[in-house]
Amino acid sequence: MLITEVFHSIQGEGLYMGIPMLFVRTNRCNLRCTWCDSKYTFTGGREVPLEELLGEVERSREQWVCFTGGEPLLQREALEFTKRVVSMGKKVLLETSGSLPIKEFTFSPMVSIDMDIKTPSSGEEKHFLKENLDYIRDNDYVKFVIASRGDYDYSVGFIRSMQRSVNVVFQPAWGTDMRWLAEAVVRDALPVRLLPQFHKFIWGEARGV
Repeated sequence: MLITEVFHSIQGEGLYMGIPMLFVRTNRCNLRCTWCDSKYTFTGGREVPLEELLGEVERSREQWVCFTGGEPLLQREALEFTKRVVSMGKKVLLETSGSLPIKEFTFSPMVSIDMDIKTPSSGEEKHFLKENLDYIRDNDYVKFVIASRGDYDYSVGFIRSMQRSVNVVFQPAWGTDMRWLAEAVVRDALPVRLLPQFHKFIWGEARGV
């Protein structure tokens, strides 16, 4: 598997914020979001044999593995890796853009999906596969990174058009004024959770955290 980095930290985003996890960050992405904070995954990386990677997971003390990128679903061993981590009795948080099919990864409640639905400021909002919404479960969530009022309006329209109720996170893009976003969520009584990137308040925009 093509890997950018493997490290220990706490989850800084979404519904599982604050949980200690082993992060397995893959290399390569099929999108080029303007505000991406992991552009270093676009090139480079190192090939790590699957057995070596699984050995590192098995030795880790964390009960959670965050499988992220880049876009982890681009890796040909992604499904096998996820299944074997689950077979160890560990939970997986799979972070994906939703631009690739997720159906195969919903095989177990031990796998939770963080699906990042791209907003207009990302420049990649047209790449989302709407059929992925059919496979979102109670332990999964969709996330909208919001950098502007245009992003907010887009996100509100999106969730109001959905045919079913799912867990929704509004995440302010780093550096965005959060007060107006919080006030808008309260004003519009949205069924969402407004959550910042907690790890950046601790370590700033550093790699490997």
